[in-house]
Amino acid sequence: MASPTIEFLKVFIPLFVVIDPFGSLVIFVAVTGTLSAEKKESVSREASLYGAAILVFFALVGGYIIYFFGISIAALEISGGLILLIMGIEMVREGDKPPSAGGSSVEDVGIVPLATPMLAGPGAISLVIILMKGSVVTKAFTLVSIVILFALVYLFFHYSVRIATMMGPRLIKAITRIFGLLVAGFAIQYMIDALILLQVLK
Repeated sequence: MASPTIEFLKVFIPLFVVIDPFGSLVIFVAVTGTLSAEKKESVSREASLYGAAILVFFALVGGYIIYFFGISIAALEISGGLILLIMGIEMVREGDKPPSAGGSSVEDVGIVPLATPMLAGPGAISLVIILMKGSVVTKAFTLVSIVILFALVYLFFHYSVRIATMMGPRLIKAITRIFGLLVAGFAIQYMIDALILLQVLK
């Protein structure tokens, strides 16, 4: 049996690369560039709190939602895998997270596009629902990982100017491309797991 640390990392790392604080940092800097320090702090809190709330909500009730609509775990893994695969390909190609829907007012950028769909997007939502189908330990690690990750996101946004200046746009893009490759790998693995599950159920 794997150690608790290994089990935690199996949950934490996929969530980390899908949420991608580095890619979201680029978007945060872009959409808050003209805001005051106070407003940037407010946007940081909103994005972190709402993003975490969305993922915790789907972690807790997402399984019931898919059951209500008659969606199987295999179907969710395949559809979630496809979403993650598209996201990963875009991250590798563009060196950035996939573009979100525009048109949001400056007052709402903490919720849209930052909290969703950038941080708690379809890929992250699908992933937490899939992870919550695991053991009790996996479920606990999923919820803990969400809290830790969005605390990190808040710190990234709070110190966004310093981090972006220190790392530089090229390094951030390079890291996001690497994360994109990992996201694509996780996506393929989820689809393989779904196909194996379908074979078992036959």
